[in-house]
Amino acid sequence: MKWALALLAAGALLFLFLSFQPSSDLAPYETLQRALTAPERHLSDLWRLAGRKDAAGWVARVELATVLLARGEAQAALPLLREALGLRESREARRLWARALEESGHSQEALAEWKKLLPEGEAVQAVLRLERDRVSAGKALVESGAYAAALEALAGLQSPPAILLCAQALAGLGRLREAAQEYERGLAFVPHEAQAWVQYGQVLEKLGEEEKARAAYQAAGPAGAYRLGLLLEGRGAVGEAIAAYLRSPDPEARWRAARLLEGQGKVSEALALYQELAKGSARVADDAAFRAFLLLSRQGRAQEAATLKSRLPPAFLWLLGEEAPPPSVGADPQGTAPEALALAEALVARFSERGEEWAQIALEMALAQASPAEALAIGVWYAKHGEWRRAFALGARLLSQTPCSAAYSLAYPQAWKESVRRWSKEYGVDPFLVWAVMREESGFLPTAVSSAGARGLMQLLPSTARWIAEEKLGLPYREELLFDPDYNIRLGTWYLRHLLDQFAGNVAWAVAAYHGGPGNLRRWTAGLRDPRDFPAALRAPETREYLGKVLNAWLIYRWLYR
Repeated sequence: MKWALALLAAGALLFLFLSFQPSSDLAPYETLQRALTAPERHLSDLWRLAGRKDAAGWVARVELATVLLARGEAQAALPLLREALGLRESREARRLWARALEESGHSQEALAEWKKLLPEGEAVQAVLRLERDRVSAGKALVESGAYAAALEALAGLQSPPAILLCAQALAGLGRLREAAQEYERGLAFVPHEAQAWVQYGQVLEKLGEEEKARAAYQAAGPAGAYRLGLLLEGRGAVGEAIAAYLRSPDPEARWRAARLLEGQGKVSEALALYQELAKGSARVADDAAFRAFLLLSRQGRAQEAATLKSRLPPAFLWLLGEEAPPPSVGADPQGTAPEALALAEALVARFSERGEEWAQIALEMALAQASPAEALAIGVWYAKHGEWRRAFALGARLLSQTPCSAAYSLAYPQAWKESVRRWSKEYGVDPFLVWAVMREESGFLPTAVSSAGARGLMQLLPSTARWIAEEKLGLPYREELLFDPDYNIRLGTWYLRHLLDQFAGNVAWAVAAYHGGPGNLRRWTAGLRDPRDFPAALRAPETREYLGKVLNAWLIYRWLYR
């Protein structure tokens, strides 16, 4: 009941925020719109506007700087861009700032700015052009993933650092045999570079040369112990794998050691490791606490188990068949709506082409000085206008600072509600589960693309999406359709139903399969007897973490909206 009352109070507060509409002066924006149609003919207007510390002033500064750079007057553009970046951070403004610095002769300052913009193509070329130390250039380019450009920067250099950077770049490009050769050359000069040995070992594993990979990991010492343990475990050398894991400082390695010790019946040794990990802050801490709780409970040590149970997140309590209490929620902060909200609303209504962009600039600038109450009001505006990514990001930030009902509603939004309701009803999936998956997969960014190539709100691989669309739903398929929210939600929701059917309606298993793949899930859980052991059976750390996050989000959605 308290939770419901808090939500009602939050809704009333936010309604007041949105209904508060002070007058907004659009005259500067009318002038700005005219000036932008022909900037060269309206320079005097742009200079007048550039004295303002609002969205119109920010746009005017950037536009003036663009004109001045085109004229070759970079020195005159510098103060305008410095002021613009002081008012609002923007990659566009920073790109102009880097150009102006370079064209004004401030090469080293320009280089520092270009490096912040890597791996953009213009920034890559600037680093190649300005960085005198070719090893430093190669390092910056490798770290940003611009591997081909890194090889260009390092070409012909024979120092050990240059050779090892070339090896990393070659590995990043998938040229594994060449990468292995470069690692061998570099490590002959610097045999104590532990991370290089680990990288070399990973390349060798991909090449199928496990014995050489094992030697590389051993040469890396503790830094290579986790990878060595994984290799040995995969080969069935359990005792050696445990020893390797225990030499590693990585908490995930110690988790793996504990799991193997359990498998050998050495429960006391495993329990000690779980209890040690449960006290830390690594991502395995909650998993270790849950595991220790189960082992202590099975040994009849109820009092010790209860201590650990009190710190378990909602997902693990749910897996135990228990309902976690609602989160601790404070009162919504009180205050009036910022004037920027009325301005944003007016800009969107008045200027069809540029209004939304200017509104976003105005709100971002307001957020820099906003109180929690004002920030929440801006978040609600984002949600009202379908800016779900911005609403979510702002809500998540506020939730860590001000855990109140309004912040929860923003951090767990009912994004694209019509589509989610329609397709979850069509395919018999809990809509709260759809939102929980969407939240974790893409953070409500329709254009999200993962390193593996998954796309859209529910992060579907093109191959999977094509199979669902063409073979299962009889829909036309084009890859760009995956960035359409309704299309992506439909396919992702159908896939959730498909996984629920495969795993007898078990939500936890379907969620884990959504991330790790149903085939992997079956392999990992072969022989599993107690369903409470399910999280620990997930071999991939990322899938284990994903399971907890999605289940927690799902439970919070149920608390909020049910």
